Amino acid sequence: MTLTYGVPTRIEIPTVITSRLILRGWRPEDLHPYAAMNADPETMRYLDGPVGLAGTERLVTHLMGMWTIHGHGMWAVEERGSGEFLGRAGAYFADGWPGIEVAVSIRRDHWGHGLGTEAVRASLEFGFERLKVDELITATHRDNAGMNAIARRLGMTFRGIADVGPWRASNVYAISRQEWDARTATADRSLPRERDSPAAHRSVSARPVG
Repeated sequence: MTLTYGVPTRIEIPTVITSRLILRGWRPEDLHPYAAMNADPETMRYLDGPVGLAGTERLVTHLMGMWTIHGHGMWAVEERGSGEFLGRAGAYFADGWPGIEVAVSIRRDHWGHGLGTEAVRASLEFGFERLKVDELITATHRDNAGMNAIARRLGMTFRGIADVGPWRASNVYAISRQEWDARTATADRSLPRERDSPAAHRSVSARPVG
């Protein structure tokens, strides 16, 4: 049998560039540094514990596939200056989520420099400008002081405590398009590089899938 090939199907993932970061599609060479990051108990404190290489690979394929199914997903995060892989950030949604969530996880040796805030801010801007959604949320463990602080720093309002996916009693924050527009219209669009606390990287999207 002779095969006939049609036009290939491609996953289109936009690239977003901030002052210090590149949010981009995933590459094969990201897998091992991401697995090393996911193997760190402190990084995974609020994510059900460390994940190995196989679980990381399943997660990456899931995050990539979201771009085809939903038109959004999680980017790989790269440092602009060095090209190093730093983690992942973006917009996540699955069954059991109360809305599209902006989330981030940054490599522990880069904590404390405001990179989580910078990545979440870019994710919020992308959600409102490109996805045209009316509201975005983030959900985090009540003890994750860093991620709670990032949500408040970016103008998100605490909406209450809820079960989100497999996580029980998560703090849920939200911001509407109108609130975001008002915030960005009256403030300098370049946020100061505020320091994240060491716990700033819990994200519900980091749970292994499959």
